[in-house]
Parts: sequence; C-alpha cells; structure tokens
Amino acid sequence: MTNLSFREQGNERFKAGEYKEAEELYSAAIAEHSRSDPKVFANRALTRLKLQDWQGAESDARKAIELYGPKHEAQAMKSHYYLAQALLPQRHVGEALTEAKHAYATCLETKDSSAELIGQFILKAKQAQWQAKETARLRELNSTLALVEDLLNQQLERDKQEVQARFENQEIGETGRQEEIDELEKEAEARRANIRKAFENSASPETVERVVPDWMIDPITFEVMHDPVVTPTGVSYERTSLHRHIKAHGCDPLTRQPLKYDMLIPNVALKNACSEFLDKNGWAVDW
Repeated sequence: MTNLSFREQGNERFKAGEYKEAEELYSAAIAEHSRSDPKVFANRALTRLKLQDWQGAESDARKAIELYGPKHEAQAMKSHYYLAQALLPQRHVGEALTEAKHAYATCLETKDSSAELIGQFILKAKQAQWQAKETARLRELNSTLALVEDLLNQQLERDKQEVQARFENQEIGETGRQEEIDELEKEAEARRANIRKAFENSASPETVERVVPDWMIDPITFEVMHDPVVTPTGVSYERTSLHRHIKAHGCDPLTRQPLKYDMLIPNVALKNACSEFLDKNGWAVDW
C-alpha cells in the first residue's frame, strides 16, 4: 500500500469523524514514507486535537513547523494554530498566545479566511490568561476558597477519567465522549462561578472576580481599546492598530475588502464606555 493511499484513507476517516482510525492511518503513512512530510504531521496533529491528545498534538504540530521551516510560514500557519490549541488545555497559556498570534499575523498578511476563527481563539486564550491571574489572586485572599476549588477540580478530573474509561471500553463513542466531557466542564465552570459569588464580600471589593468585557477588546491586537474607530462593516478597532493594518495591507482585516483611512468613523459611544470602565477599573490596562 502506498504512502498516498494511507494519507487519503486517513483523510476519509477524518471527514467521517472516525478520528482514532484516522490517527492510525496517518501514523502508518509517517512510518512508511512520510517522516519528512509536514502535511501528514499537521493532519495527525489536528486529529489528535479531536481526540484531546494534547501532548501528541503538540508534538506533531511542532514537528510540522520544523519541517516547513522559516521559508514556508504561510503553509505552516495552521500548524502554529494547532500548536496553540494543544498548549492551552495544558495551561501553557503564554506560549499558546504567542503561537496563535503568529498564526493570526500570517492570516492577515496572506488574507486567509481563518483570521476570524483564530482571533476568537486568541481572545479565549487571553481570557484564560487573565482568569489564571484572577484565580491566583482570589485564592491567595481566601484559603477556604482555594480548598473548595481544589475539591471541585479533583471531582472534575475523576468524572472525566470515568468518561474516558467508558470510551476505552467501547461503551460510548467519540461523539458521546466529547459531549459528556464538554457538559462536565460546563457544569464545573458554573459551580466555580457560584462558589466565587458565595465568597464575595460587598464590603471588600477585592474579593469580587474582575472581568474585562469582550466589547472593549481590539480584534487585531487583542488589547483594551481606548480610541476605537468603526469600519463600514460595523466592526470597531483600536485606531492605531487598524491604521497599521491598512498601511501594510490596504484592506479590512476580516472582509479583506479595500479600506482607506477616510472610511473610518470614530466610535464615540464605545470610546466613552471604554474610558468610563477604565476609570473605575484601572486594573484592566494590564489585561
């Protein structure tokens, strides 16, 4: 059986949602002939992301990036994004952000349609980074909260391990496993929010969890805006970051339609809202 047929079969199994079978076929392709083919490693990285094999996906994505080399950044864009997705669940948030921003910058430069999807991931990673800081701050303020959250996390891991065991015993399929894990994580997050609410003290503002609203975030730099402008499509950006983008590319970051400076309109209402929020929440500048 040729290398191409292994890879083609892997692609078919992936499209059918049969990720474990796809992973095995990609592995066969790599073992046979494709140790130097970055595309097969990238395909297996994506498959392992579907299987939530974060370390395996990380290893494959790094290998794909290495094989693509610095001269083929456009082709390596997805591998950088896969690496970011593998790093975030392992709580390597800083590196995940670096990789995702690299992929995002490549998308903007090449006008790739994945820019919006990667932008959403970067915002998620930024939120995770901030939440990690908030978790550390709140747990330092209250040791009882830290204990309760530790117990919650331990229960979540036990529940996820039980789901994984049922999957390995073929009691549930891949779709069922993913749905159950997603539901467990959603329930745990809701419990965590309720626990933190219960530990809040109205007389002590520092006990309240701090959150930066999504509407304040610039879609290019993912930093807090202070001088937003709006494009003809109705999307607001920080003025300086959008000016840099127009100067470099001459187009709208999302639609990739031609865009000029004189087409931008100051978003006064958003600017006032951002200013008011920052006046009351000075910590947000470090987001």
